[in-house]
Amino acid sequence: MHEEIFKIRNYETDARGMLPLWTLQNYFQEAAGIDARKLAVGREEFGPQGIAWVLTKMQFKFTAAAKDIAAIKVKTWHHVCERIQSRRDFIMFDETGAEICKGISWWVILDLEKRKIMRLPQSLIDLNPTNPAAVMEGSQMKAPDFTGKTPLNSYEIIARMEDIDSNGHVNNVHYSAWALAGMPADVYNSKRLDDVFINFKNEAMQGDKITVATYAEGANGYWHILTRGADGKEIAQVYTTWI
Repeated sequence: MHEEIFKIRNYETDARGMLPLWTLQNYFQEAAGIDARKLAVGREEFGPQGIAWVLTKMQFKFTAAAKDIAAIKVKTWHHVCERIQSRRDFIMFDETGAEICKGISWWVILDLEKRKIMRLPQSLIDLNPTNPAAVMEGSQMKAPDFTGKTPLNSYEIIARMEDIDSNGHVNNVHYSAWALAGMPADVYNSKRLDDVFINFKNEAMQGDKITVATYAEGANGYWHILTRGADGKEIAQVYTTWI
């Protein structure tokens, strides 16, 4: 388990003075990377081998809005490994110790040259705890077929140079930012996130044209479907609920 404290800077908050989802994701990923190094499966070990960790799924449950706070403490730990995927859990707190959110993430190892998923090292599987501490149950949500349906909102964006990370593709936090940019303004400005589920399906590269379409699901839910223009493949499905 690893704990990391992040001092919040003004430029990391949105117009409401809240920490947006993508900033919290950045905090989590930084803490996860530090813990991975402690387990000898970090960038320092993987980089020379031409491999890297990439996210496949992520799930959040918010307890409170991250608003008007001075710091975030991230607590994260290796939960369990399977042959292909590794699960990492996390909890975030404000500077008073009050919980802001908790969640789970699933990771795979990518061969950066072949762009193929690899098996996890046995050394990491051997670290699986006997009774792993789980913050929540994992979801297997899948977006319904929206073919022929008109979205609430749809827009296009071009993946920019600043969106690309050290793995050579668009960093996952931009998927979240692009998804939430499609939210109805009245909902985004008057409510806060409750649940978030992200399914990362395909890579996006610099120059790719991405279409972001948002569909209502029930009273408080929304599906955000990100599609790559060149081949029509979905790159991510994001589900959000708001209260």
